[in-house]
Amino acid sequence: MFEVWIIPLMIIPIVLWGYGMFTALKRSIYGLLNLRMNGALPTLLVGNLSVGGTGKTPMVMFLIDAFSQDRIGVLSRGYGRKSKGFKSVDESSSFQEVGDEALEIANTKTTPVFVCENRLLGLQNIKESQKADWVIMDDGFQHIALEATKKVLLTSYQNPFWKESFSLPIGNLREFKGALGDADVLVVTKCPKSLDKSVASEFIGGLNFDPSKIFFAHYKQTKPVAVQGSIKEKRAILISGVVQQTGLDKSLSDWEIPAYINYKDHYKFSQSDVHYWLKTCKEKGVNSIILTRKDWQRLKNNELLNLLLKEGININEIHTEVEILWNQKDEFLKLVYPL
Repeated sequence: MFEVWIIPLMIIPIVLWGYGMFTALKRSIYGLLNLRMNGALPTLLVGNLSVGGTGKTPMVMFLIDAFSQDRIGVLSRGYGRKSKGFKSVDESSSFQEVGDEALEIANTKTTPVFVCENRLLGLQNIKESQKADWVIMDDGFQHIALEATKKVLLTSYQNPFWKESFSLPIGNLREFKGALGDADVLVVTKCPKSLDKSVASEFIGGLNFDPSKIFFAHYKQTKPVAVQGSIKEKRAILISGVVQQTGLDKSLSDWEIPAYINYKDHYKFSQSDVHYWLKTCKEKGVNSIILTRKDWQRLKNNELLNLLLKEGININEIHTEVEILWNQKDEFLKLVYPL
């Protein structure tokens, strides 16, 4: 006779590990049945095994600069966009159309940027556009139908994926750590610049992956740069919609930050948010705000910006730059080059 009390016990594993189990099963089936397909162009994929905060977009920009002698395109899903299908991204695009990360890349680099939820279709369309010889893919490690030419997996020094126990929706894992074996290179991001090699070696101890293909990267936040108005005094409200704020305060060590307003990643700012910023600026006696460059993409070119400019608010942005530690940049780039 079936006991009703068993039902919750059956549900618990699904809640804790169901998403990861499904993705692992899908990856196994695609591998066993040889269902994965090569893209229309060589592809360098930058992805992760856990949700957010590993620094994919700064790494993509680092790679764009590193391979600037090549004709590169960038393909993203366009996280958070309201549109569907294949789209080219340019300065006239809005974050609602293409997502804030794709827009940030397009507004920062001259590299052609595209969004498409179907990566195989996106690659075919980029090939037909004749705008790139190969493509950097921002995210997509879980797009298992595509067999990328090179796959770079990122994990943060603060929250390495192998210390996570549960998959979505309870935990942060998209996949379990066994999927690491499908990567060509692992990069531990957001490391202290002074990280010692012996500490790094201990950090990855026991990880079943070739140590010669593991690299450590320092993520440095830049000093604020004015994007609207000017920097008249180093005193501002800090507004951040990033997953992890590690390092933000260090880049602002010579600034006075009387208030720090934090939002979740990809948060869509509203008029009420902007009115709250203006109220806070008035209460703190400041006329400047600081945003991350990704957050700036969700504010520019819309009516919210006009509300700030009308009140004479100066707007500054900061962003992240990547450094591969211990002079291993050339070795890293050699391993990830897809041609």
